[in-house]
Amino acid sequence: MRRATVIAVLLTCCGRSRGVPDKDLGGLVIAPSTAPAKIDVDRAAKDPDELGAALAMPHHQLDAALGPHTVAIAMATHVSEAGKPVTDLDDKTALEVGDKGGFHATYTNSADYGREVIFIPGTGAGGGQLYLRPRYQRWHGRAPETPNEPEQIEDSFYDPVAATWDLLAPGVELSDRGTVQVAGRTGRKIEIKPAPEPKKPAAEPLVQRKWRETRTIEALTGEVVLDVDKGVPLSVKLSGTVGFMRDGRRFAMKVAVQSDVTAIGKAVALAAPASEEVVATPERLREVDDRDFLLQGIAPPLRKNADGTPVTPQPNRLAGSGAGSAAPAPTPPATKSKPAGKESK
Repeated sequence: MRRATVIAVLLTCCGRSRGVPDKDLGGLVIAPSTAPAKIDVDRAAKDPDELGAALAMPHHQLDAALGPHTVAIAMATHVSEAGKPVTDLDDKTALEVGDKGGFHATYTNSADYGREVIFIPGTGAGGGQLYLRPRYQRWHGRAPETPNEPEQIEDSFYDPVAATWDLLAPGVELSDRGTVQVAGRTGRKIEIKPAPEPKKPAAEPLVQRKWRETRTIEALTGEVVLDVDKGVPLSVKLSGTVGFMRDGRRFAMKVAVQSDVTAIGKAVALAAPASEEVVATPERLREVDDRDFLLQGIAPPLRKNADGTPVTPQPNRLAGSGAGSAAPAPTPPATKSKPAGKESK
């Protein structure tokens, strides 16, 4: 079976189900809040919801709490049917954080896909420089398209932690194991084990995720260490087995994730790739502008000014008042192509 099975299982598609409230569509219509979560560590040692909030924290909030550091993440996903392997995927992520929001991130997996990003912060309207490349390709260098684009890219590399917890959360029970030292900081160790009475999985508004409503947590183990002062995850070890049905067939998915924070306070030295490894990036097409214009009042605009305020959407051509007349479209800003993601075969 194709690797797309795993993507269909683990990720949410962008389609909209009829009758789903805007607030339940995961930021597609209503922009998500960017306010930092305030984690109560004492509560997180006993309450799965509070621990889940800590594990769902975007990575740029770890930057704000810890300063420069390094995170290594390893994840494994193995799907079987009646004991026979269907899909296997192992991946690794490395995030090295420098000063002033700069970072170097690398993702690779056992399917020979991957991507790499370097962000070198700058001052003024440019907001720094991004260098992006798919695995085995050369770099594309450009300025960020929006003020928060570097944060969004950085956070995307940290997604496996929250995604694994979200999948296993209905079956967890927590035990407080006291304080431990991790990377020179004091943390609260929280043991994760199967709950005697698992919770019913939450309702899923999107059709593509309906299979999650009847999933069962068949095995579970792990531990999390939260920073006592900041409430951010310093170490995560989580594994389990999820049973689920799709298209009338029964599958078992074994998932595991391990995340470790090291080198706290040690900023990585960030440097642009060698010029011979950087290729010219074509000018960005107008799909983003067209999307923002067509969805005015329906979805938050993607395009923003340097100060973070939305850019007023404009069509490609503005209709004139006379017969057959039209005003030329505004000259598009000198931004470049969208961030490179995983290449496809």
